[in-house]
Amino acid sequence: MTHSADYIVVVSPDDDYQNGFHIFAEKVNRKIRIGYQLHGQPFVVERLMCQAMIKPVEIAGQNGHAVTETAGNTTAFYQRAVLG
Repeated sequence: MTHSADYIVVVSPDDDYQNGFHIFAEKVNRKIRIGYQLHGQPFVVERLMCQAMIKPVEIAGQNGHAVTETAGNTTAFYQRAVLG
């Protein structure tokens, strides 16, 4: 079963290089607070700090528990059914 996920790249502003990437860190933290997850390590492109992020799509499983999947099978979280 294939499900899509939001995939974004957060990029620092040009002038944030001189400030130690504080604006970039705040942008990444805001995305984390709304459900995005880090996808790999940060990378630099011509003095611009970048971070790939994904937001998994949640679907209801057969037992009613949420199942989270991401594109490319990079991350999958499943809640196990309670037996007994």
